[in-house]
Amino acid sequence: MGRIAGYFGTGNMGVDTAPIFREMEKRGKHDALIYTRDEIISFSSGSQLPELTDDDSMISFFDPSMAPSTTHLSVSGADITVACDVDLYKWDELCDTQDSIFSGTIDNGTDFMQLFLSDIFKRTNSEGSGISQTLAFLDSSLRKLWGVYAFACKANERIYLARDLIGVKPLWYDVSKGLAFASEKKFLEKAGYTEVKELSPRQILCYDLKDDTVTMHEREFLTTLPDVQGSEDEVRDELLALLRDAVSVRVPDENFGVMFSAGIDSTILASMCKEIAKEKGVSVTCYTVGLSGEVSSPDIVCAKRISEELGFDLKIHEIDLEAVEEYLKVVVPLIEDASVPKTGVAMTMYAASVAAKKEGINVLFAGAGADELFAGYNRYKRSDSINSDCLMDILEMHEVNTYRDDTVAAFTGVSLRLPYLDEKFVEYSLAIPEKFKMSDDMNKVVLRRVGEKIGLPKIITKRSKKAAQYGSRFDKALTKLAKRAGFDNKTEYINSFSGE
Repeated sequence: MGRIAGYFGTGNMGVDTAPIFREMEKRGKHDALIYTRDEIISFSSGSQLPELTDDDSMISFFDPSMAPSTTHLSVSGADITVACDVDLYKWDELCDTQDSIFSGTIDNGTDFMQLFLSDIFKRTNSEGSGISQTLAFLDSSLRKLWGVYAFACKANERIYLARDLIGVKPLWYDVSKGLAFASEKKFLEKAGYTEVKELSPRQILCYDLKDDTVTMHEREFLTTLPDVQGSEDEVRDELLALLRDAVSVRVPDENFGVMFSAGIDSTILASMCKEIAKEKGVSVTCYTVGLSGEVSSPDIVCAKRISEELGFDLKIHEIDLEAVEEYLKVVVPLIEDASVPKTGVAMTMYAASVAAKKEGINVLFAGAGADELFAGYNRYKRSDSINSDCLMDILEMHEVNTYRDDTVAAFTGVSLRLPYLDEKFVEYSLAIPEKFKMSDDMNKVVLRRVGEKIGLPKIITKRSKKAAQYGSRFDKALTKLAKRAGFDNKTEYINSFSGE
């Protein structure tokens, strides 16, 4: 939910940070910690924009009701400063395996990440490690984490940028004049940068402040995926166990929500969340969105039926054409390079996030990744190698899907949790034999078997896929609105919002 930004080595050119703060002010109440060479500045978004004259600065935006630690960390005579956007699980168990640096009270994943990185660079600095050894140790250490993250860390006159291996948390950078980084591409472009690139989840970037050089460390991930062994029932049971773990570890100690389209992916999530939430003493609400009208959207019709049968707490959020157009004014500039399918999906995410946040929900589960893991799209029927195509789709998800979803959720102040993109679950799912994923008349076969195992009705386990923009009827809304506004097609209509 947090956003980060920073810049180093720009010399006398400086950076106009005002657009970044103005962008964040659109998103409601956000405070910021500004790390400079000499101090930490606490800034309230409700006051005048801060004047930043220091060339080397990092900014962490956060919800003031969940303020991170303001400790300025230092080890071995070298300053360690961290700006991070993290959602980590079971970090408290990792504390027990680390050195005494973790002996104090740690309240959240942000505090843990700061100390975790501090410990890493304390070790490498004391050992006199070179850049290659430091990057390799950082890579191996990050693999101990369970969760998603993006961070920038200044240590020993170097800046390190990294994100989780799937790429759920976004991170962009520009090295055309020093180093600049940010959670969102628009932050850098509005600050005057023109050569902005997305950091690959399978890379760690190191920028040396002394000699203005960049080193990239390649991170191995999903390079070997031999088919898992066992019968279909055995594979189903192992998949179920891994998914239950991925869901359980993400269920918060507060009431939360599930984006619910009543398809197999979201119904499995909702069913597991309901069970685990009851054990933890919290409640879970399913949110289904769609276009209002004389005929309800397909997702809403099915969601009502399934929720009644399975006992889900369901909230319906229907919006009319005028509301869709108002949402577009927010969503299109927010997600950048908006195509028709991308906009339709983003509208569904935005509508559900808005509905959840209005009810005080801070955490929202979604089924992203299931289609890519289990051959859920029709194009997989034409595939020469289903698992190879599934792997490629997972490796490329950060370029569109996860960036879009995280950006929309973060804008509304919601933390998005995606159990299907848990690293352990992803690794196992990509190694499941293709024959368990696709049959002559059905996709996502093994996932449907999981649904059967946990007692879902046939209306769900046999329901065919309908993309979010169609199940919600938001795509139909775009067609009507484009025609009403006098545009030849939906693409031209959507692009008319890009400059707002």
